[in-house]
Amino acid sequence: MAEERASGQEGGLAGSLAEAMEDVQKMLGPLRQGEFSEKIGKISVYVQSSAKFRDAKSLSNFIRFAHLNLDAVLVQALEALVWRPRLASKTDEQKKAVALQKTFDRLENPAKAMLEHFQSSSDPLNKYLVAGPWGHEYLRKRMIEMEDYDRELCEMLGCQDTAAGRIVLGYAGLRRAIDEVERRALGAREESAL
Repeated sequence: MAEERASGQEGGLAGSLAEAMEDVQKMLGPLRQGEFSEKIGKISVYVQSSAKFRDAKSLSNFIRFAHLNLDAVLVQALEALVWRPRLASKTDEQKKAVALQKTFDRLENPAKAMLEHFQSSSDPLNKYLVAGPWGHEYLRKRMIEMEDYDRELCEMLGCQDTAAGRIVLGYAGLRRAIDEVERRALGAREESAL
């Protein structure tokens, strides 16, 4: 009886992990388009590989590589959506980014301010920084929920139905789903060790 209960628990934990992995795969499926296919495929492989981890370190590595590829595909999508001024140098970009950061650091809700700044600014470099990779990285460091920001940004850009727009819209949910795979995998490992 105890053996049946133990095997039922293991099956439940394995099922829970399989469910989390399936959720990630379902989210990735519609994003496998055009120039994004390769990186989306890598995310899928790393998430699937995470189920075969030998220890916590290898699991952490698989999840980290999945996140790195997800971040890279987000940057690629943002670069496709947000126009970057060609004449702006890296130095110009860095100076503007520092100035923007000082402004947004003082605010409780930087996401709202960034969207307003994107709409009202006539400076193309400001628009690129706020809506592009720098803005997303900034909000992530501030631990701001990205979904509302990304939805509003995509509405402003009119890109919801493009491949790049779908990547941006799916990013936050995918990041959480990948974290859930890691959490369930660690939980299954801890339970099986008992």
